[in-house]
Amino acid sequence: MVKERRSEKELRQMMLAAARQHVECSDLEDLFIFGPTPRPGANWGFGIAGKENKVSVACYTHLDQIASHLQGKYELHPVKAARRDIEARVWSLVRDHPTLKAWLSRGGAYDIASFKKLEGQPNWTMEWNTDDQPAKAAFERIVRSVQTQIELE
Repeated sequence: MVKERRSEKELRQMMLAAARQHVECSDLEDLFIFGPTPRPGANWGFGIAGKENKVSVACYTHLDQIASHLQGKYELHPVKAARRDIEARVWSLVRDHPTLKAWLSRGGAYDIASFKKLEGQPNWTMEWNTDDQPAKAAFERIVRSVQTQIELE
């Protein structure tokens, strides 16, 4: 299922409108949307904002349900970046990954990775041609994670 893209402002307004239908959320002053960030089934989350940054457990339960419903339908617009910035982000995460860091120390990883522009969403990918299946799978997870956060300009 392809999700519709929405801005932080639109998602915030939808969450606040839905929350205001619940009496338990009468103490909710405001909330914020954060992301894009990799999350299971979504690329955004929410936080409580306001004077004390607190709400009742009942209100938070409603907010969590509202967010889950909206996350199933909408995604936050990814940040736009140039190819070199995307590649730098991917390789930074690769260097931070224990299995992949060891693989990089053997050399040649940068030579066998390729960046490809795609039509549609996501609009880019990176492929790493290696016979090391655990390393390849870890690399693909990193690429999918970055795709939820960054879109090619």
